[in-house]
Amino acid sequence: MGKLVIILNGIEIFSAFAATIIPLFEVVTAVVKVTKALVAKDLTQDQNAKEFNQIHAKLESISKTNQQILKQSQLDEVNEKYGKYEEYIKHQYTALITMVEQIQKDPEGREEYMAEFQRVYERDLSDLSLNMYYKSVIEEEKAFEQKGLLKVYQEHYKQNRDVMEKRCSQLANIFQMGLMTLMAYTVVTEEDEDVVREKWDPRMLEIQAKMIKALSQCEGN
Repeated sequence: MGKLVIILNGIEIFSAFAATIIPLFEVVTAVVKVTKALVAKDLTQDQNAKEFNQIHAKLESISKTNQQILKQSQLDEVNEKYGKYEEYIKHQYTALITMVEQIQKDPEGREEYMAEFQRVYERDLSDLSLNMYYKSVIEEEKAFEQKGLLKVYQEHYKQNRDVMEKRCSQLANIFQMGLMTLMAYTVVTEEDEDVVREKWDPRMLEIQAKMIKALSQCEGN
């Protein structure tokens, strides 16, 4: 099985069941490779670009499937507090995709496109939204009368494991998009990628454990 297939399968497994997080930094590595190639004016990395496009397509497909199902079970209290942060992350991710596509079409304009991506990322509060989601999942950010985000979901969906899985899936997608965009921003601004990895690798393991615990407490196990 090729490396890209393993990555894509890993995304789907984690997004569907919050069962593994091992492939996450493989996804990030693909993003870093593409971004570095674009910044370095090396447009020969066609395989890296292909991997990036396939990862993007997989995330988009999972996100659309989840949203169709979750439309029937929106929680106003969650949307009110976290909806804007999800939109920031998605907007930053869209800016990343736009930057990659623009540089591939017009390499000479790369400086302008990278500057625009950086401007959008910083205008949308940089990594604040990603940090807010992390704190909400591990319950550093107390809200809803001292309940964490997953606990709010559990209270509403403990009798419906399928919907709870979709909730975890959508959270996983948000984290993946946010972390991919953060790493691309780190490359564009020439900051230290290892610092980001060292910070977020254990954090994602914490998130994995929280999701698995939440799912294990749903009825139907």
